[in-house]
Amino acid sequence: MAAGTARRRNATERASEIRDAAATIALTRGLAAISLRNLAAHCGVTSPLIAHYEPNMETLVATTFSAIAEKEIGEVARHAHTPTEPLDQIRALIEAIADPARDNVGEVWTDAWSLGRRNESLAEAARQSMDSWHALAIGIIRAGQDAGQFAPVNPERAALVLFALVDATSAYQLVNFRSRETREALVRETLDDMLDVQLAPKSS
Repeated sequence: MAAGTARRRNATERASEIRDAAATIALTRGLAAISLRNLAAHCGVTSPLIAHYEPNMETLVATTFSAIAEKEIGEVARHAHTPTEPLDQIRALIEAIADPARDNVGEVWTDAWSLGRRNESLAEAARQSMDSWHALAIGIIRAGQDAGQFAPVNPERAALVLFALVDATSAYQLVNFRSRETREALVRETLDDMLDVQLAPKSS
């Protein structure tokens, strides 16, 4: 196609391009960097054009977070459910959560908790995704209890403790508090104690 004759995007394509740009900005620069100006620069268009498709930046931030978070939850759930035994599933869950490749998503989560103080749409999206994480863990824990592999603790409480630790250690990472190994061991060993299992590597 000759220069200057590039095909003009239709409304559906333009809206999709803006959503993709918002996700890229969130994962590389943070949720707070999603703005008319930054989206326009990323897409190579004007700010008024962005505003035409996304007139409410708070809503776009919330939907962008939700898309990123739910995609991650889906990926982790598939990984966790690949093994058939609940004990192996909980190990796979922890392994996937701790994957350094997901660090940027962890940073998006910390942005959501901070910005959600003044963006109720974002706060609601965060609560819904937190519920999805808890439901994933609760299902595995209940299955493990039914199979006689886990201690008879309250599954809901165990899931809350698990993700309270995961979320706290994600925040620790932002300021390099303790080593990655120490943070990951804290999560695994706490689950060991709660569920009466052996998740942490055994000493040789």
